[in-house]
This record gives sequence, C-alpha cells and structure tokens, in this order.
Amino acid sequence: MAKQQGSGVVAAARRVSDIQGRFQDVGGQFMSGYDKAMETKNKMEAKNQELQAKTNAYIDQFDGDVDLAGFSDEDKAVVKDQVITNRNEFIEGANGAAKIKDKTSPEYQMYMDKMNAAMSKMEKLRANLDGIANLKIEYANGFYQEIYSNSQKNSENLLRANAILEGNISSIGDDGSLNFKGYTLPDTLPGGGGGFTVEDFSYNTKSFKKPFVVAIDEAQAILDMAKAQETLKGEATETTVKIIKSKLNTALSNPDALYSILSNSELQLIPLDSIDPNDPNAKQLAIDLLAQGVLDARGAGLTREPETPGEDTRTSGQKDYDAAVQRIENGFNARVPIVIQKQNTRVSPSGKDSWIVEEWDPAEKMWVESAQRERKTLDGLIGLLPVI
Repeated sequence: MAKQQGSGVVAAARRVSDIQGRFQDVGGQFMSGYDKAMETKNKMEAKNQELQAKTNAYIDQFDGDVDLAGFSDEDKAVVKDQVITNRNEFIEGANGAAKIKDKTSPEYQMYMDKMNAAMSKMEKLRANLDGIANLKIEYANGFYQEIYSNSQKNSENLLRANAILEGNISSIGDDGSLNFKGYTLPDTLPGGGGGFTVEDFSYNTKSFKKPFVVAIDEAQAILDMAKAQETLKGEATETTVKIIKSKLNTALSNPDALYSILSNSELQLIPLDSIDPNDPNAKQLAIDLLAQGVLDARGAGLTREPETPGEDTRTSGQKDYDAAVQRIENGFNARVPIVIQKQNTRVSPSGKDSWIVEEWDPAEKMWVESAQRERKTLDGLIGLLPVI
C-alpha cells in the first residue's frame, strides 16, 4: 500500500510540475502579446499625434475673427452661426488634407479647395460686415442732413436704407452677402406714403444701390447758365440755343441727377414736376423746358437808363403782356415748350409746324390737353394771352 501511495505522490508532483510549466508558457505568451499590443498602440498614438499636429497647423490658418461692435444681439447670433459653419467646413477640409501624403494628388487638391473656399467666405463676410457698419453711419448722417432726393425713383433705395438702419440681418449667403427682410410701409403713416413695398434684398460691397442725393451741383450748373444769359442783349441765336441744350444734356446725363431735378425744387425757372420720370422722353422734355427757362432770363440783368416821367405810358398789365409776348416769340423761334404762367397754359411743339396746347391741373398736378388743342402760327400762340 505504501508503494502505491508513493507512486501516486510522485505522479501527482509530476502532473503539478507539468501544469506549472504550461502556466509559465502561457504567461510568457501573454506578455509577448501585450508588448506587441502596446507597441502598436504607441505607434498609433504617435501617428494620431502627427496627424493632429498637421490638422492643427492647417486650422491655425483659419481666421474667424469679425468685428461685431455696434451690431445688435440678433445680428451677432446670425453672424456667429455663419462663422461656425465656415470653420466647420474648413476643419473638414483640413482633416482630409492632413491624411494625404501626396500633395500633388487630386484628392489633396480637393481638400485644399474646400479650405480655401471657407477662408474666402470669411473674407467676404468680414468685408460686408465692415461695409454695412460704415453704411449705417452714412445713412444716419444722410437722413439727418436730408441730403437724399425724394424722387419716386429713389423710393426703393430709401426703403432699403431704412431696413438696414432699423432692421436686422436675417441670414447670410454663401458669398458672405447679408440678407435683409423686405417690408411694406403702413397706410397709416402721417402725411401718406403708405403702401410702398421693398422685397427681400441682399447687401454686399460690390453691388448695392444706395439712395441718390439731391442733384445740387447739376442744379447750380443750370442756374449759372441762366445767370449768364441775364447780361446778354438781343435774341438768342440758333447756335446759342444748341449750346444751351448741349450743356443741359451734359448736366442731366446721370439718370439720378435727372430724377432728382424732376422731383426736387432747386430750380425755380420752370415747373418740371409735370414730367413723368418713367417717360422714355423725360430727359428731352426736361431739356426743352429748362432751355426755355434759361432763355427767358436773357437780358434780365441789363442796366437800363432811367426813364423820364411820361416816356413809358404803358400800364403794368401792358408791360406784363409785352413781356409774355417776348417769351412766346423766343420759345416759338427756338421751338421749345412755352409756359404762359398767369394762364396756367403750356404749348409744346408737335411735328414740323404745330403746337399742342395744354393746361395745368392743380388737383392732379399734371399738364392736360386743352380744349384749344392746336396752334400753328406765332399769332395763334400770342392769341392765348388774355386781352389787354
């Protein structure tokens, strides 16, 4: 029995020894695998760090700074959202570019284009924000100084200016343009003016129509032309009339200046508010009427010798009549529209030898065709004057 027990102990010991050996081998294999895993992990971390460093180097090139001083909280929120969108687009491109070793590959260029596009959007946004900030100051000063023309052709420009001053940026376009909501003026505005509407619009520094100002310089040039005629004697020659009309054409060459002079009251020579600015012939009509006003000033500034009592026996009415006849003769010879102010009548050349008679309607503020529709001769035009 003892021999068998001894054999069992030896056998058990051998089995334990074998098992321990196997455990030792498994432990060695585990450590070997662990070391390899750690080595791989370290390599991956190093690679990720390198990749992150490249990405960060790209991201450092993105400039997301914008000057929002003076903007409303609503504007700031819209702009910040757009900056984040642009930055995310840039990061997406930077992550892709950092993974590519071949800098000449089309894929690498694609990611670079994405980054450049995001930076371009930021540059345009920054420029437009600077532009709109300066524009608000310009508009505020302009409205305060009342420099803008009240022409109906300026209505939409003025409404947009007001939207920029009083409203908020509603959204931002891909090109960095600043979008504003349109609106309609209420009909309850004091003094009327309701019903004007401006549609949604965008602002960018490259293409934006500002309100045009009152054409003071052009108006002064026309007044100077009239003043120059005051010291001239005799009837204006055909050449003089052509020169005057040529200068008027130059003064009204800018459509904004034409619209301003048609609607504003800088010129007291002759009423121009009867001309529709939408009329394709508006410029020529203005030139003809202004030419008459300039010619009517001819000789008005000449110094006359004192008249002895009894030398001029005409009544004031007769003097006015004679002056009106002279204006009609001047206009007839120059074939330009003639306004007979005391009669609220205007005659305008029509065709080769006819003249159309119109009357001023104060209610409608426009010239309307008279029942005395047509005249052909100088005497016929003079016949429109009241009998003395």
